Amino acid sequence: MSQENVEIVRQVYEAVARGDSAAVLALYDEEVELDATRLPETRLIGSGLARGHEGMRRFHQDWDEAWERAQDECEELIDADEHVISVVARRGLGRASGLRVNAQRAGVWTIRDGKVVRVVW
Repeated sequence: MSQENVEIVRQVYEAVARGDSAAVLALYDEEVELDATRLPETRLIGSGLARGHEGMRRFHQDWDEAWERAQDECEELIDADEHVISVVARRGLGRASGLRVNAQRAGVWTIRDGKVVRVVW
């Protein structure tokens, strides 16, 4: 099961790279929770919390608007039973703030019944 979970997260990253938001949301549970409050760059958008598909849409719209340019490159996916750890290289330039980010981040993805139910950054 856990290798299947890694594949689900890989599919999320592939869909994001294609700009296919419908495919991304199809991999998320209807009540998915996002907690990105530990990321310093979330101060660019005010809140690092989102819930459900609509919350995820709003979060990512706000995130995209906050950046002049931004790129996340998934470097590694680590199998951890019902969790998957993603190691990501993040590079970006804040639109209004001028904040430059060049950092490595890790996310913990929780998968249940073939869907992403929680992501913590």
